[in-house]
Amino acid sequence: MSGVGAVSSFHKRGKARVVSIPGARPSVHNSQLLLSTGMPSLDHLLGGGLPVGSILLVEQDRHDVYSKLFLKYYLAEGVMSGHMLTLASLDESPQTLMATLPASTDREVDEDSATTTDQQMTIAWRYQSQSAPPTSLASANRFSHNFDLLGTMEEDQVAKVDTCLFDGSEVESAASTGYYWPLLQQIERRIADGGLSTACNKAKTNVMRLAVHGLASPLWGWEFSRLEKDHQWHRLTTFLYGLRALVRSSFSVCMVTVPSHLFHDMALLRRLQALADFVVRLESFQGSDKETNPIFKDYHGLFHVVKLAAINTLVPPLLDATDWVFKLRRRRMVIERLHLPPELSETVSRSQEDTLTKPNTLACMGDKLPRNLEF
Repeated sequence: MSGVGAVSSFHKRGKARVVSIPGARPSVHNSQLLLSTGMPSLDHLLGGGLPVGSILLVEQDRHDVYSKLFLKYYLAEGVMSGHMLTLASLDESPQTLMATLPASTDREVDEDSATTTDQQMTIAWRYQSQSAPPTSLASANRFSHNFDLLGTMEEDQVAKVDTCLFDGSEVESAASTGYYWPLLQQIERRIADGGLSTACNKAKTNVMRLAVHGLASPLWGWEFSRLEKDHQWHRLTTFLYGLRALVRSSFSVCMVTVPSHLFHDMALLRRLQALADFVVRLESFQGSDKETNPIFKDYHGLFHVVKLAAINTLVPPLLDATDWVFKLRRRRMVIERLHLPPELSETVSRSQEDTLTKPNTLACMGDKLPRNLEF
């Protein structure tokens, strides 16, 4: 009994130090520092957000339309939170991606909330002398922001953020060294210059968002015919392993998009999934039979959750559903559960109603109804 009492009275000495970084919050499940992906629905599926030191692997749709929007949401959230940004892309100009980020609508939301607050303050007479909190402070401490896909973020707002773009133009000997190693070196320098390494005793006041678009595409030097046939993936897998080591040992998060529909060897895809912490796959309905299927008429694609990380716990987060879809509304993109449209059950409901509303249906059965029903 003395041993039980000693264990129950055990407690840590001192207080846990919480790192305060704009746009970040600790997880309620495992106390891990989380960052928003820019999409609240995606944050919910990941367990509240993207943990610092983790990698999110997004398998692109065939036309790279919706996966690019996911990447823009991720970068736009970093701009609004003032995070350091590092964007690498060979398939599309990084300057073009940064110039087409969705505009933020938080200013309009804050003004509406401030007006509502003023009206409520006039009702409560005891609080009329108190002023409402400043909206700028509230927006700075927000975890996730709202974005409008019809608008574009202002250039002055993007220019305020410490951004590094990698398009491979500065690599002199790309034929011999490739693009993977120079990108790793640039990321390592960014971590060292920003003091983001966990080995650095400097107090952390910011984080870095890494974004790699179209990794392992043919423009990265991937020879489909020879390397895939011989199962030689050492450059690609070594790069992702080194990237994971850099992210793990620093205050950084990373989103990587890969054209998995181009892979013929599933062994490569399995290796990439094993090296990432979170893996999701986008299946667009464009050009497929599902585009005309009445079940998916309100959606634009399927959202597959392939892998969820178990951070500071034994099991990953448990989702309340298995079938997820994404749809692009007029101004934003959302992820939600797959629901069957009510039109599909219209024939069944009508047949049931006709059966129940037929005259003398129960009277014709007479005494044939059983007195004791067993369920």
